[in-house]
Amino acid sequence: MTKRSGSKWIAGIGPAGSAAAAARKTLRRRLGNVWEMLQAAARRAEESTEYVHQLRVSTRRALAALHGYFELLPKKKAAKLEKRLNQIRKCAGTARDYDVLLQRLGDRDDAERMAPLVERLTALRRAAQRPIVQLERKLQKRDFGRSIKRAVKKVHAPKDRRDLTFQDWARVGISRSVDAFFTAAAADLSSIESLHAMRIEGKQLRYAVEYFADAFGPELRTELYPEIERIQGLLGSVNDHASALANYESWQAEWTEPEESALLAELIAVETVALDESRQEFFRWWNPQRATELQRKLHAVTQPPGHEEVA
Repeated sequence: MTKRSGSKWIAGIGPAGSAAAAARKTLRRRLGNVWEMLQAAARRAEESTEYVHQLRVSTRRALAALHGYFELLPKKKAAKLEKRLNQIRKCAGTARDYDVLLQRLGDRDDAERMAPLVERLTALRRAAQRPIVQLERKLQKRDFGRSIKRAVKKVHAPKDRRDLTFQDWARVGISRSVDAFFTAAAADLSSIESLHAMRIEGKQLRYAVEYFADAFGPELRTELYPEIERIQGLLGSVNDHASALANYESWQAEWTEPEESALLAELIAVETVALDESRQEFFRWWNPQRATELQRKLHAVTQPPGHEEVA
């Protein structure tokens, strides 16, 4: 069985715990998961595509946590970690995109007919593995595991805010994520680009809930988090079809063999329909009333009594 990159929830801190202690625990877990999964993705990718998948997920979670606690780390240390995580995320993302497309083609009833495209994608996926292996070897030589431990030890609250609790910090952090998400959600969502922007902010909100949840009551985790997941699932489907369509259209201009061109044209037609259907499904579920209610509930759960209500 493929090992996953650890629990998504950061628990055991409590609202009254210190913000610095919460940051150390969160970053230790998130960064450690990245290093663990990078080693697995580099050395054992042939066993399962799940290692690269979990590497991308763990890196996204680590970046979100780093941004959530950025001010508690020395600026140079935080910037260096962010740069390194973005390198890992890029490597994992490229490989994962090919894995997803290969799986989708392999799951078709007429998978054998897709062999010319599978051959092309397999070569691209093989090439995408090399940067993962090279980066893991580089970080192994630089003892990335120890670097993580040193970075976590550098986490400290500013001298004038040593009494800042986890809940104090979490309220500010979750508010930023909530505001960014609903700003994106209030945009004109008629374009793929605006839906993608909403999806990205929704993903950041989801990750923030995962590492801030212990500062609040159970409603955030048990009632509101599933709503955010639902949004992500629907927008994820839109993104999958949009990404596949963009790839197929790009390759159609490059891969000029008649058989390849014909298959790509067929896939483009299928993905065009699927993209439209996935957008319709999203808009059947997401509406102004649902947005207003979700924003109100998030505000009620995460903000102190008497705090100004959401308009």
